[in-house]
Amino acid sequence: MLGFRSLFIALAILACDAQKTNYSIGAWIPGTTENMLSTLRPLFEDFLNEKVGNMQSPPVRFNLVPVDFTEETSSYAMIGAGKLDFLYTVAGKISCTVVEHGWAVISTRRVRIDGKDSGADGSVVYSLLSNPSIQNLTDLVDKKLGVGFILEVASYQSGYQLLAENKIYILKDVAQIVLYGNDYERQYQDVLSGKIDAGFLSSTWLAQHHPDFHDHVRVHREHRPSYERELFPFVTSTPLIPQYGLAVSELVNWRLKHEVARALQGLQPAHPAAVKAGVATFTGPATYAGVLTTQKAMKIIVSTEVGHSR
Repeated sequence: MLGFRSLFIALAILACDAQKTNYSIGAWIPGTTENMLSTLRPLFEDFLNEKVGNMQSPPVRFNLVPVDFTEETSSYAMIGAGKLDFLYTVAGKISCTVVEHGWAVISTRRVRIDGKDSGADGSVVYSLLSNPSIQNLTDLVDKKLGVGFILEVASYQSGYQLLAENKIYILKDVAQIVLYGNDYERQYQDVLSGKIDAGFLSSTWLAQHHPDFHDHVRVHREHRPSYERELFPFVTSTPLIPQYGLAVSELVNWRLKHEVARALQGLQPAHPAAVKAGVATFTGPATYAGVLTTQKAMKIIVSTEVGHSR
């Protein structure tokens, strides 16, 4: 027999199926809201409406909405208010969404850079190449560091953990850190200009936006590990985590979830929507358990008797 919660969800899904024709996909990428919308609309609106929405009876529409660019667009608050059906975002937030809201990951993206693609990401800890005072990680003690969303974005969490393993506890000295939030580009430029001494960024973002970075910055603990039997094509300073995921509410019916996942996993790298979004394709959902382990280790997510909290 179905438990009370399962029965409630099943009845809610049936009720939604009878009337719901608009589905909201929340999304976040570095930069501005306007950049996110122009970059991802061809994929999450045009492509999905053509491949999935128009095939439904009655037709349904997928609408892209910005999340986590401001306090008012917090994905956690919007999910709690029932304003989102899908969420496309970085591994750290995907992990939190699965734990806190019971959502499921249905696809993980792959990115392609210079003809090579990967389903993994890492964190690059870097400093200005011409700065003689920083030669290795231990030189970062008492230096000015640029970071972003330490508590939510897994590429930042990985960098934070790497520094902590080397006895550099940046959160103990607020004067040591500069928070950049969405603005990855400004952090990078501030390192180049000497406004800050070092920073850490997503391996994928750095390879996509600054392929010549080796000419300008020193990457600390640089290596190219293997990930799921593939050699990671970009440099990383940290262990690897999955790329962005697409998570879905348990209230979305299983058939629509399946068709969205199938459409995305059939996406070809040369499709204009893929090119615009900077993705190669999507695969089945990767496991984000390693991200959760890091979050717990850094006390970003802690276990409680009733679940988890950030």
